[in-house]
Amino acid sequence: MPFDAALPKQIKWSVNDNRFDDKDKNPKSLSLFIPKESIGAFCNHIMNMVDNPDLVRTGKVYNFDTQSNEEVDGIYINGKGKISQDESGAFGSINPQKIDVVDEPAF
Repeated sequence: MPFDAALPKQIKWSVNDNRFDDKDKNPKSLSLFIPKESIGAFCNHIMNMVDNPDLVRTGKVYNFDTQSNEEVDGIYINGKGKISQDESGAFGSINPQKIDVVDEPAF
């Protein structure tokens, strides 16, 4: 089956040194660049993922109210990347395969 991209333009991601005031606590920072023309398609893609029980996983997230980790259902967005030439960060793209759906997403 040929690759059918879910987005008109790929999402760009990068991990670099944190330039903000909490850089001692959090030395790295993640950035995503989502092209304007891909935002609607990306929203549709993640809603399609949520509507597919095979793609929903359990993961842990930090709850600021309870100051502890808790398990929740969610989806993973994966991308491929490379280490930067100076090895201080990493960069890559997110280019998901389109998901075929039968029904409209349940917002």
